[in-house]
Amino acid sequence: MSTSVNELLVLKNWLKTDCLVNNFKLEPLANDASFRRYFRIYAQEQPLIVMLAPPDKEDITTFIAIAKDFIQHGIHVPKILAYNLEHGFILLSDLGNDLYLETLNTENVNELYTQALAVIPQIQACNPKLDGNQSLHLFDKEFIQNELSLFVDWFLGKHLKLNTSSIKASLQNVFQILIASTYEQPIVCVHRDYHSRNLLLINNREVGVLDFQDAVYGPITYDAVSLLRDAYIDWPEPQIEKLALNFYHMLMPNYRFSKEEFLRWFDLMGLQRHLKILGIFARLCYRDNKPHYLENTQRLLNYLQRTCARYPELIVLKQLIESNINNKLSETEKK
Repeated sequence: MSTSVNELLVLKNWLKTDCLVNNFKLEPLANDASFRRYFRIYAQEQPLIVMLAPPDKEDITTFIAIAKDFIQHGIHVPKILAYNLEHGFILLSDLGNDLYLETLNTENVNELYTQALAVIPQIQACNPKLDGNQSLHLFDKEFIQNELSLFVDWFLGKHLKLNTSSIKASLQNVFQILIASTYEQPIVCVHRDYHSRNLLLINNREVGVLDFQDAVYGPITYDAVSLLRDAYIDWPEPQIEKLALNFYHMLMPNYRFSKEEFLRWFDLMGLQRHLKILGIFARLCYRDNKPHYLENTQRLLNYLQRTCARYPELIVLKQLIESNINNKLSETEKK
């Protein structure tokens, strides 16, 4: 989504008059999967970040409330320097360029992931209060069903052009298994997009956290699986399982559940998340003209297939992937 000339004029005027930032230039940064847009500002002393969030599509009051609470809990998020609710502008401190996605390699992956996993309990302890002293939304049955419908409607229906009515009926038992697993878990504050494109390495030692405005109260495994089974980068499964168990041991001073319970929750939470992401990536392609997200489809299907192979009760989803989905993708690639 591009920024209009008029929006840029209003933004520049706000920076000059309200923020007292002068003699600056704007450098567009890569857009994310939302309607938000970002610029780096080069002014006199240090670079800053400005975020544009269309008020009719994004609520920056949520971003502001969560940022303040995260900072109070020692989480490194951008500091809010100024904002304008009418236009959806926020001026932020700049945490740098070292995204995890660009920094991770085979030599540092264990160290960087361990650092990032250690931040998750800090996030889980947060309790942001939104407008009117409202709490975060709850990752409940309705929330999960809405996310799973993205997979059915956008990925299976729109992208693969499959008969979704019959497939949805056949997947109901699988969906109920995923919902039940979610309800078995302790409920905590969840970032919900805790992955390599939203994490920064600051000064080679601290973890910077971005794009937290969609935080909810949800299952304890959610952020760990977002990080370790990332849609944008993957690592050998034995390595991921070892890191997941390291996270399990981080949680144990405050919780009491078995390693086996945790790993099942972790696997099924990843399954639910990957189904949702396939739907979101298809929607980004067809609704928002961002087809490049679908380049990650095979990684997500690999995750799904490995998880389904471990749990006999997921046989229907396993068969759907191995027959309908893989066949349709093969047909698409041949065209």
